[in-house]
Amino acid sequence: MPMHKTAAKAVGASALAALALTACGGGEENESGEEEQQMLNNAGTLQVCSDVPYPPFEYYDGDGNVVGFDIDIAEALAESVDAELEIVQTGFEGIQSGVALDSNTCDLAISGMTITEARAGNMLFSEPYLDDNLGLLAATDAEVASLEDLDGLTVGVQSETTGATYAEEAGYEVREYTDSGLLIQGLESGQVDAAIGNISILGYQAGESDTAEFIEEIDTGEQLGIAAQSDNAELIDAVNEALAELESSGEMQELEDSWFREGDTPEEGEAAEDEAAEEEPADAEPTDEGED
Repeated sequence: MPMHKTAAKAVGASALAALALTACGGGEENESGEEEQQMLNNAGTLQVCSDVPYPPFEYYDGDGNVVGFDIDIAEALAESVDAELEIVQTGFEGIQSGVALDSNTCDLAISGMTITEARAGNMLFSEPYLDDNLGLLAATDAEVASLEDLDGLTVGVQSETTGATYAEEAGYEVREYTDSGLLIQGLESGQVDAAIGNISILGYQAGESDTAEFIEEIDTGEQLGIAAQSDNAELIDAVNEALAELESSGEMQELEDSWFREGDTPEEGEAAEDEAAEEEPADAEPTDEGED
């Protein structure tokens, strides 16, 4: 795939909240004085909000570059609208709530996000680009063979995700983490006995871990989508057209095979120093609030 030069920046939670309070329309007035909606916030640049790291969808490689399945799709979308791609590191709460889009932090949200009725009320989704059920991952010494074995055990989830909702509604003893990296660390360190999340993430992590194993798929019929502001139908139409082209050309299947099945994906690294300095310190403790 032809690759654009990809810029990346980080937006802290406090900055995002301030933007949400001060954001105004990004259009221009036509001759009749009516405001015209621009497809992109900044002409020539496609800004995409992603919650990095969330491997294999988006994460930093050994050189500090943002890579992943979502990033490859974002590159293709940027090319389709003749724009340069800029990845905006954004917390998942700001993404899934629609705040990041409504505050004009970015044009699109692409972050392994499940399409739900509640989210669709706050943003405009594309056609699904990946089917992604939930899955159960457990520590190898936890003696977990199925969901039925979770009674009395602590289950880790990522906050504000469909995995968190599923675990809470099932009545499990839940411990929440702010991102998938901390969730996996919690499982590997023994803070939790098992983890529930999207199968694309947990299946990938199981292949990378010597202390955790994938137990079973949970058939929830989930599908992932790309989101824009609720009134930006023009941009979502362009996204759907580009996704359809990726499907018909076979390139989407190649990307899925590369990132989820047989590909030699880049090793995980850390954010580049200038990007990391902009981010607020991550809290390793689970949150009290209830990428997927």
